[in-house]
Amino acid sequence: MKQLNITLSTDSISKAIKELKAYKAEINKKSELLVQTLTDLGVNIARAKVLEMNINDTGNLMSTIGGYYSPNLNAGFVTVSCEYAIFIEFGTGIVGKQNPYPGDTMAKTGYKYGGGSHYVVTKDGRIGWFYPADDGTWRFTEGLPSRPFMYETALELENKFSNIVRSVFK
Repeated sequence: MKQLNITLSTDSISKAIKELKAYKAEINKKSELLVQTLTDLGVNIARAKVLEMNINDTGNLMSTIGGYYSPNLNAGFVTVSCEYAIFIEFGTGIVGKQNPYPGDTMAKTGYKYGGGSHYVVTKDGRIGWFYPADDGTWRFTEGLPSRPFMYETALELENKFSNIVRSVFK
């Protein structure tokens, strides 16, 4: 917290105004640094979460995790542009429903387990779908559990937030 001592004189008030402007510039600069630091850390955490959760990735998911800082908004965003990231985050099918996403984002987006149109029931009663494998064959799946790497990234950033603020604004 900045403290100013002023007297009721033109020089003292002018000096205080200069000090306040400099303090405002310093706060703005530190605020930008804070958002940039959190954005960069968020990207690193998200990538680490993909590894920690043993998400089978061909490199596409990992390579599309990125960060964007908007100086006009002084806002940072951790993004994932991989087309199947949502299925990893929320899970799919029967398996996903049995191992659901822990946050409330799924409900807000309208994502539902069992929302696809290509479900089949096998002779042994399993519900799922067939998908083409890289080797040219077709494989059956009942879905995937939620592996909420972005949700956990947000939680970790939230837990580290106070310490990062202290560090930047020290």
